[in-house]
Amino acid sequence: MLHSLVYMSSSTTPFDDDALEAVLAHARERNTAAGLSGLLVHRDGRFMQLLEGPYDAVMETYARIVGDPRHDSVALLVEESIHTRRFPEWSMAYDRGEEGHEPPAGFSDFLPAGDSSADTSRARELLRWFRNHPMADPSAAQGKHRRAA
Repeated sequence: MLHSLVYMSSSTTPFDDDALEAVLAHARERNTAAGLSGLLVHRDGRFMQLLEGPYDAVMETYARIVGDPRHDSVALLVEESIHTRRFPEWSMAYDRGEEGHEPPAGFSDFLPAGDSSADTSRARELLRWFRNHPMADPSAAQGKHRRAA
């Protein structure tokens, strides 16, 4: 039996494409060594991550994230036992500023291309929500509040 969780957080500092690629490279190395897989999605200063793997490795990684000063407002959204991995390779999706450049190893096109998986789990639905819902984009939410005022 494997363990899975999904959390969402806000970054305390801005991340450009170079910084996100560095996060991707570091996380792929560290998570693979710990037996973890999953998907990290970043958009406009917000992160949502699905982690899956052995229970202890998932929980140790999540505890490290909660204590990381680069994350703010960390919220655990889903935690569950699973039989099979939803994301057997560790990858990261984010809105890339530079078009026409080859994406880094481990980059997922989850944000621009969408998700054709038939998986209807709560975890997968949260990732889809993050991709599609304007409230997942803090700048869109602020714009709505400004217009309503």
